[in-house]
Amino acid sequence: MTITENLRADEAIAVRLMQAIRADAEVQCAPGILDLVSVTLDLSATAETPEALTYTPRVDRRTRTILFTSGSARGKSGAVMTATVVYRIRPAE
Repeated sequence: MTITENLRADEAIAVRLMQAIRADAEVQCAPGILDLVSVTLDLSATAETPEALTYTPRVDRRTRTILFTSGSARGKSGAVMTATVVYRIRPAE
């Protein structure tokens, strides 16, 4: 059983998109520790099967203590969902 198995398609897409963005952010900020500050999700089309989408993260801006990042879930017909995320970067302990 996967974490997205019991979710509606739009919820599963949101989870997968957030996982892709977080994984990329952790690589970009290593060895720092990320704390989620804010998330905005925008659903822009009828959700396709979550597995059939491509999830693309992008770092928009980074300071010493804050990371502004975003990403999209895209299908054959274009963007299905976009997200903007802000993380606080803490030094590794």
